[in-house]
Amino acid sequence: PTTVDTRDENTPDSFVFRDPAMVRLTGKHPFNAEPPLKVLEQAGFVTPNQLHFVRNHGPVPQIVWDEHRIEITGLVHRPVILSMQDILSLPPVTIPVTMVCAGNRRKEQNMTKQSIGFGWGAAGASTACWTGVYLRDVINHFAGGLLDNTNYICFDGCDTTSKGAYGTSLAANRAMSDHYDVLLAYKMNGELLPPDHGYPVRVLIPGCIGGRSVKWLARIEASETESKNIFHSIDNKVLPTQVQSAEQATAEDWWHRPEYTLYDLNINSAISSPDHDERIPLMQNGQFLDTPYRARGYAYTGGNRRITRVEASIDGGETWLLCTLERPDAATLACLFGGELRGPSYYQRSRQWAWTRWHVDIPRIDLLTAQEMVVRAWDESQNTQPEKLTWNLMGMMNNCWFRVKLRLDRSPSDLAIQCSHPTLAGPVAGGWMSPPPKAEEEDASQKQQSSAKPSSLPVYSLAEVEKHTSDTDCWIIVNDKVYDCTPFLKDHPGGASSILITGGTDTTEEFDAIHSSKAQAMLEDYLIGPTSSTNSSNSSSRSSMTSTDDQIPFLHQKQWKKLVLESKQHLSPTIRIYRFTFDAAWFGLPIGQHVYLKLPEEARDASQKPKSVMRAYTPSRCGPGYVEFLIKVYYPDHRQPGGKLTQLLDKVRIGETVDCKGPLGEYEYLGDGRYTIEGVQTSARHIGMIAGGTGITPMWQVLDALRHDDPSSRPCVSLIYCARHLEDLVLTEELEALQAYLGPDRLHLRYILSTPPKDAWEHGSGRLSLSDVQEHLFPFATSQVTEEDKVVLLCGSDAMIEQSCKP
Repeated sequence: PTTVDTRDENTPDSFVFRDPAMVRLTGKHPFNAEPPLKVLEQAGFVTPNQLHFVRNHGPVPQIVWDEHRIEITGLVHRPVILSMQDILSLPPVTIPVTMVCAGNRRKEQNMTKQSIGFGWGAAGASTACWTGVYLRDVINHFAGGLLDNTNYICFDGCDTTSKGAYGTSLAANRAMSDHYDVLLAYKMNGELLPPDHGYPVRVLIPGCIGGRSVKWLARIEASETESKNIFHSIDNKVLPTQVQSAEQATAEDWWHRPEYTLYDLNINSAISSPDHDERIPLMQNGQFLDTPYRARGYAYTGGNRRITRVEASIDGGETWLLCTLERPDAATLACLFGGELRGPSYYQRSRQWAWTRWHVDIPRIDLLTAQEMVVRAWDESQNTQPEKLTWNLMGMMNNCWFRVKLRLDRSPSDLAIQCSHPTLAGPVAGGWMSPPPKAEEEDASQKQQSSAKPSSLPVYSLAEVEKHTSDTDCWIIVNDKVYDCTPFLKDHPGGASSILITGGTDTTEEFDAIHSSKAQAMLEDYLIGPTSSTNSSNSSSRSSMTSTDDQIPFLHQKQWKKLVLESKQHLSPTIRIYRFTFDAAWFGLPIGQHVYLKLPEEARDASQKPKSVMRAYTPSRCGPGYVEFLIKVYYPDHRQPGGKLTQLLDKVRIGETVDCKGPLGEYEYLGDGRYTIEGVQTSARHIGMIAGGTGITPMWQVLDALRHDDPSSRPCVSLIYCARHLEDLVLTEELEALQAYLGPDRLHLRYILSTPPKDAWEHGSGRLSLSDVQEHLFPFATSQVTEEDKVVLLCGSDAMIEQSCKP
């Protein structure tokens, strides 16, 4: 590619040229992509650079060759800092290596049960001829070799992600061995590394998962212990199947158990021909075709082991067809790209780091009764693939038989086989595998109450109900009954605005989505009569209405509007930033308030209309035509069923819609320390905030608004921000940038982590304590501020607020 893909414009990667054919798996940014599987096959044994799969955790760094440096430190005889010219001074070697993401074929696992990873298809594997220098030569030549107590070599890149630079480690015996060919690579298929693949230099570890080959290499450390980098701790693990959620893995400390850390690739194979939706013709001019159909695919394994055979079956594994293997000589491939696989011939012949391509010719008449085509590979250790997949939390290393379903397609003049792959890569639908069914729920709150209409009460028309929408006179309709909720406004746990937003309308869907059976029973105290049958249509049917007037805000308190999902960014295994677009110039959300998001439950019975799930959220950022929500996804585990709305939201695909309505909320920040609470305006000179987890979002709305306050009347604000782990602290860069702008005398920040990092940590640890509150909630020393000049804002879990915040 010689131009920037339009999807990369206005992103940090706007300087990177990418092939538009690549299937993007996580939205526009960061770039995580694989080629269509058929395109990968047609590209040949060596994958062109632009079609090689890409796994990025954040923006691609812009690096200048002459300015880049690699530090070698730790347990070496001579710590040193190297330039790229130093690297080029050593003898180069070129090796064909197949690199594979540990999540290759993960989407099949996600169709069985959702993992915490995104949906890689079967093209998360690619082969290139990599040119570089041996890591062992670099360490021995420039750093004088390793000290005796070295156990691991740690690598860190110079990329910037929400959790810092990507890093990991490798056992020192492997890193320094001439059997494993660990490189510092600077060329890919005869060209300098593309930006997406680590320019100007990366680690290349043959036979290992791609997550060990650190890109944009900046630091090498010889160490007694494994890498302390957070990515090494929380990524690329195959945890036991009983670990059902990230929360469970954290609570029971599964992440830090080294026996579950991935290094070597397992054996795997896939079918690329027939492709998904391919039609294999069986007849022509009324006659069966006598030319066989050629099925194709790939196979690979780890540990420098050779693939010894690949077998395909069209009868469910009862019998197997032996496939023809294609495996060019490694030294010959290296020469094609201007490189050399150095060493004696016996060494060159033993290099098995690249995949094997296979094909098999199948008589078309044999496909007539076949229901599926499957493939399995064997390596020289006599290891083969399992028939069925084994689910794991991260969806890693899926290597069960690859199955293509076959269906006979008849027409008056034609007979063909219609083929279906298990899944399609990324967020798109397709494939024979269906998403997992939602577990049956026995919550009584979901059961519809069907009490008869009381005949002694007056009947109200919808037109009459629509007149009652104020805080002194508020009626709603639920299940064809009219309720006067005015007396309950002041006592509603969610605030009066949660009811007023639905005043004068049929709110059955919203009420059922968020209330328990107990709330259903409480509602009966406010019943004033039924609605007339001629006016019982749900007024929420107007939800599809959207505004096209640029002067009118997107949000409407009485109408559901459609937000379109533009991108989904993963900040941690469970925390996402969802970016939506909308057809209006501005969102229309007062500072400090929130909106409802609504999605239908997954259908369990096609004959019944699915119920809706609705929750309130505060955007983390709004702009012209877009809004972003920072949300934690709560997956089910053995202790709780998980968050209904967050799990549904995590399955929304790019381009799909989510219903939104608002604004609502009892608090609004007006600027210069002024605010309203339940409609009453007051002001504060000191604002104390306590936030837990993603409860930071409403706080951030208020904090960000401080930029626009008059400096002479801008209040002093302190924030105590609590989370479990370092990766759960989000928006910290924005917070610290705001503190630098306002000054520490105006904005005080205190972080508290339940499990702080082992390295230097300057903030609090454990649970929020009284001493934390006394020292950090109102830290600004002044005798002129009274208690009436202060206000405290809280947002977090019920447990945090009840157990740690309330007196």
